[in-house]
Amino acid sequence: MTDARPDIDEMWGQLQGRIGAVASPWLRQLLDSVVMGNAERLRQWPAALTVHHAYAGGLLEHILKVAEVGQSVAAAYGVDPDLMLAGAVLHDIGKLEELQHDEVTTYTRDGNLIGHITLGVMMVREAAAAIPGFPPELRAHLEHLVVSHHGDRKLGSPVEPMTAEAFILSAIDDLDATLHQVRRHLQQDGIEGAGGGEFTAYHPRLRRVLFRRGVR
Repeated sequence: MTDARPDIDEMWGQLQGRIGAVASPWLRQLLDSVVMGNAERLRQWPAALTVHHAYAGGLLEHILKVAEVGQSVAAAYGVDPDLMLAGAVLHDIGKLEELQHDEVTTYTRDGNLIGHITLGVMMVREAAAAIPGFPPELRAHLEHLVVSHHGDRKLGSPVEPMTAEAFILSAIDDLDATLHQVRRHLQQDGIEGAGGGEFTAYHPRLRRVLFRRGVR
């Protein structure tokens, strides 16, 4: 297993392609506005300070994986693929305001005081308000995807998922973050671990050791 990271330009092209394929003109316009208005940061920002995808381009990588899996699951369960893509793109958009990324990544003042979920809702509402006639129900659905994507109030979501798309988004967001930690721990333990046995050292966040056999 390697830790090779996708090329930024390639990922950016994939994101543009997915947005261009959105059937809803309202969602396509809003996503174009948010993405192009934040293009420089979206191409470079990490997804987190330390937990997962904590490197340049990590947020874009995370968005694309959530979009890829989300739209596949949307097809399997017959839910709106455009809303799933919008949720993937927008659920962590507040991290552009929560984090400051230069030579090191730190929390901004608003990141500490407000947090990325609330900041993301503010960004989505502002983008929707700038589009004349944007449907209020669609705006509320998008905001719900953002505020519920942690899945549980105990995990920081102001509300819990109430729509099929929100349940799917929350599950896939958690899955991608968790699997990234799993893969990183397996690789780092393989490099740094002394024993090289069947199991890794204990991972405090995952609260378990990991089995090495059969991992590619």
